[in-house]
Amino acid sequence: MPDTIKKLKKEIEKLKKLAHHDELTGLLNRHGFREEADKFLGALAEQHGFKKRKSFLIENFGLVIFDIDNFKKLNDVYGHAAGDEALMMFAKIIKDRKRDIDLAARWGGEEVVLGLVGASVDDSFNAAEDIRKILLERFFIYRGEKVRFTASAGVADAKMAKDFKTMFDLADKALYKAKRLGRNQTQK
Repeated sequence: MPDTIKKLKKEIEKLKKLAHHDELTGLLNRHGFREEADKFLGALAEQHGFKKRKSFLIENFGLVIFDIDNFKKLNDVYGHAAGDEALMMFAKIIKDRKRDIDLAARWGGEEVVLGLVGASVDDSFNAAEDIRKILLERFFIYRGEKVRFTASAGVADAKMAKDFKTMFDLADKALYKAKRLGRNQTQK
């Protein structure tokens, strides 16, 4: 019986990981990100209104929405396997740059979201710019050819919004501003 329980617990953990992570990039998926972000935003709300938790102090939460520029064109020129390579490379850059406490998720298609615990909009802007500049220096080889791509980003933070949806909408508007202004840039 104890072996069966251990096996079941392992299987549950495996299923949880599958339910919360993107298979291609290894980043959280949308559901996993929201679940984890809600924990931090809940702690933030407790500190700034309802009740203080002495053991866990969070002053802010920054949000960055990245979108790979011209991703459809990349797929059309090189194929979907190259698009997958681009996503995996971009995810690795973000994983390497973020802190352990931060959250990163493939939101959908070529969008990646980064949640920066304790970060202001300015801190988030700087982190997004660091990642964007690292991406400019990187490439991957696909069928013997160097493939480079860029990304645009929009940033916001919890102090700018009353809830996650509003914060996300603000970062999304900033992302579209970056796209409108020529891509390969970060806006807030």
